Amino acid sequence: MNNSINAKLFIRTFFVQSLWNFERLQNIGFLYVLYPVFKKLYPDKNKRKEVLLRHIGFFNTNPYMANIVFAMIINAESEIASGRSKNTKKPEILKSVISGPIAAIGDSFFWGTWRPVTSFVAILLSILAINMFDADYLWVAPIAFIFLYNIVHILFRYWILFISFRLNEQMIKLVAKFELTYIGDIVRLIGLAAIVATLYFYFDLFGFSPAVNIGVYDYSIPEIGIFGIILLFSFLFGKMRPVIMFYCAILFSFVIGYLGL
Repeated sequence: MNNSINAKLFIRTFFVQSLWNFERLQNIGFLYVLYPVFKKLYPDKNKRKEVLLRHIGFFNTNPYMANIVFAMIINAESEIASGRSKNTKKPEILKSVISGPIAAIGDSFFWGTWRPVTSFVAILLSILAINMFDADYLWVAPIAFIFLYNIVHILFRYWILFISFRLNEQMIKLVAKFELTYIGDIVRLIGLAAIVATLYFYFDLFGFSPAVNIGVYDYSIPEIGIFGIILLFSFLFGKMRPVIMFYCAILFSFVIGYLGL
């Protein structure tokens, strides 16, 4: 394919969830992405209609990983259009085999790990902005979140699309060897560090209560003990999924707020 088709294809991949529907999920977006390619491979309208009807069925995967499927389908349809293959069922088989596993990988890393961690980093930056610049640079936090989150998945989507063109079905083996779980563990540690740093700068900014009386016995918890408990829970939460860690942190904040800490 020429560069103009490649450019159109990459841009259209961002619209794979267009006209998302409850019956066949991403099928319309799938056809929208691949239509310029099908138009070039099948100049005859009747033949192109036949191909479009063949691909109008159910399709659903993580949109950041969908480029793997697009590349493999294009390679398979190129073989059919050129006469090198007569197996018109191959594209549908590829879709059904690869879509589920890559969806699990993409959901776990991008939505279950990367998005919460970039949120934690943005919260840290907001606390730092208040702490150091009296909120004059608070706008840096949302900008940093938008940049960090998007730069990773956009570059990944670009790379995965064109590497899949070259590897074709070998991409299945590469997907099986993806170390996104290992990378996710590293990213979670970064998120944990961001949470601990946020707590440190938060209490540095707003301070501790010297001691808190608990119950009828007027039992006091010193401020260093409070901070120690927070650090302990932070390290324990580091072994959990980021989303669970996030909601536990919110719940813990309600508890210490109720106690007047």
